[in-house]
Amino acid sequence: MVSLGTDLARLLDESYLDGIGALPLDSIRSMRAECQEAEVALSYLRRLAQGRLDIVHAALDRAAPGAPADLSSMIDEMPVILSAGPGRPPGPGRLPMLLAPDTEGGDLTAELDAVLGADGVGRLGGLGPDQLRELAGELETIEHRVSRERRALHVRIDTLQSELVSRYKTGRATVDGLLS
Repeated sequence: MVSLGTDLARLLDESYLDGIGALPLDSIRSMRAECQEAEVALSYLRRLAQGRLDIVHAALDRAAPGAPADLSSMIDEMPVILSAGPGRPPGPGRLPMLLAPDTEGGDLTAELDAVLGADGVGRLGGLGPDQLRELAGELETIEHRVSRERRALHVRIDTLQSELVSRYKTGRATVDGLLS
């Protein structure tokens, strides 16, 4: 399993793709798989951040100026709140290999939970609009950083995939090599 700490830093390092033209096919496939695994983990983290951000924005919408948010109405409308978040960007997108990462052995959401964990969601009603806006800003910062990291991984995945395709097109690799 890819760690979102040390492994992600290694995958995002500028030198990660250095020399891929000289690497064996198995190494390129392995690199692509670990980038895909990290992308799934970041995608999951981004979806969690977006959901929490949607909840904070809903609390802000319900908070009268200078008054705390009305959580009772939010609870009733939670399915609508979470499904009404930002739409998908245009384009075909990517079909994920996995829908959720393997979260065993590490806390994928530690940074996100530190900003707004499950217990914090229950306390949103006690926060005023300024505190809610500050919380939204922190969540947006995490979401933007995770999105940048995902885009960087997409570049790496595309580069590795292109290298594999190029090898098959030029005959440096064959389908028979897959079967043996």
